[in-house]
Amino acid sequence: MLNKDEPADKLGEVWDIYDVNRQLTGSKHLRGQELGIGEYHLVVNALIFNDDGQVLMQKRSFNKISYPGIWTVATGGSALAGENSRRALIRELSEELHLRVTSNRLQFINSINYTDWIEDWFAVRIDASLTNLVYQSSEIEAIRWASLQEAIKINNQNGVNDNTLLTQAQTLLF
Repeated sequence: MLNKDEPADKLGEVWDIYDVNRQLTGSKHLRGQELGIGEYHLVVNALIFNDDGQVLMQKRSFNKISYPGIWTVATGGSALAGENSRRALIRELSEELHLRVTSNRLQFINSINYTDWIEDWFAVRIDASLTNLVYQSSEIEAIRWASLQEAIKINNQNGVNDNTLLTQAQTLLF
């Protein structure tokens, strides 16, 4: 089901700035501006599985700045100032899929440092059909369930390597 609302990549967001050791610096950052050397912001993603062991895939909006129009297993985004990883992910899942989850259902997989962001990955298992998920059209073009093997194949075709995270998520949840 489709929900037309917010624009993709909200450039007015304010983020907390972290150092390489994931310590808050006390500074804030306005999305769209370049971060300084040694400054990081927090990004969160969920790998969503159903009770049949299938993973939720989403086709990213063509209006997204990064990876427009590709199929991905990642659902999430940037943490806003004052949010921790779990709170940010709960908000993102609600905004993008109208999916309500509690913090205790989010299974932590890994945290990875990149050039200017720290990305926390979680796994969550849900009992929902696609018809129960209302996706945000500004962020997502389409959603579908895929087997783990199919998701890995699509990731490889798109040059996205979440495959280790996917297998870790499946092991945590099943």
